[in-house]
Amino acid sequence: MNIPLPTKNLNASKLYIKDGILYLRHGESFLNVMYRLTYFMKGRHYCYYCKKRFPRSEITMDHMYPRSLGGPTIPQNLLPSCKSCNGDKSDMTYEQYITLLSLDDYSQIGYINKINSLKEGYKRIGIFQIPSEWITPVETDRIHTNVDFANLVNSKYDKVKKYYETYGAFQYPIVLDRKYHSLDGFYVLFVAKSMNIEYVPAIVLDNVEMR
Repeated sequence: MNIPLPTKNLNASKLYIKDGILYLRHGESFLNVMYRLTYFMKGRHYCYYCKKRFPRSEITMDHMYPRSLGGPTIPQNLLPSCKSCNGDKSDMTYEQYITLLSLDDYSQIGYINKINSLKEGYKRIGIFQIPSEWITPVETDRIHTNVDFANLVNSKYDKVKKYYETYGAFQYPIVLDRKYHSLDGFYVLFVAKSMNIEYVPAIVLDNVEMR
């Protein structure tokens, strides 16, 4: 899949885009680049939920499909949001939050309970709450990484491993560039390799390349 990019070549705001490809330097934070790109394209001062203008310091980045539900940090899943709206939305999806805002206080309680039941149901059947067309199964051995597994944090590894052992699936997909270099979700790859899991769910960004 492609992420949205400016139509012109760009070498500004620490973003390097040429001929429709976003190039990342080794050692550069993929998440920070995605945040910068989203702010560059969607603005830095307006909340997409309450529509109010805020100082830059009060604008955060919301995941429309939350990370806890498998949502990746890519521009089509990110919206600039004020801290208040982002906190109120919590781990709801964009559509769920918009629906919640349209309900009265009494109806909101029942709707939140419904959302929580739905989330647990998705976990138990091993399905992400993100568009299925974003996901591509990729052979673990085809994925490249510059991360030194020996220096990864054991507690994060244990959390990913426990989730897999509980639900038989990963909580979120790994994000890869067009040459299958890992950009985000390293612990998924770490657990998959250590447990000899042949395929992992991946989001392959066809217009992003690690240099």
